[in-house]
Amino acid sequence: MQITKKVGMGLLFSLLALSACERGDPRIEHLSVGIGKDSVKTVMEGEEPKRIDPYLNNGQYIAAMLYPRKGKTDSASGLDRNMTPVVVINGKLAGWGWNYWDSAAGANHILVAPK
Repeated sequence: MQITKKVGMGLLFSLLALSACERGDPRIEHLSVGIGKDSVKTVMEGEEPKRIDPYLNNGQYIAAMLYPRKGKTDSASGLDRNMTPVVVINGKLAGWGWNYWDSAAGANHILVAPK
């Protein structure tokens, strides 16, 4: 009984973690923190971001690159929250997805699109 309960809880936490992940863009599964900006472009299959929002904050160059989600027609709408943010700081990938960008933007006093 104890094992079944632990497996069930593990499955529940796995499902919650998956639902919290950036939805709909399989390319981000191949990103790694610390890779260069050019490598990000390669992982994103050579696609240019739809928009780049650059910020200079406390001597750091922060760029939020917004990519349309592959295969998702709603990302063509141009609404920020329908795209995948990829965040580069000083030329190196720092993170991706809205959870990361919201956190990094808040820590650096940058306003981003509302949820």
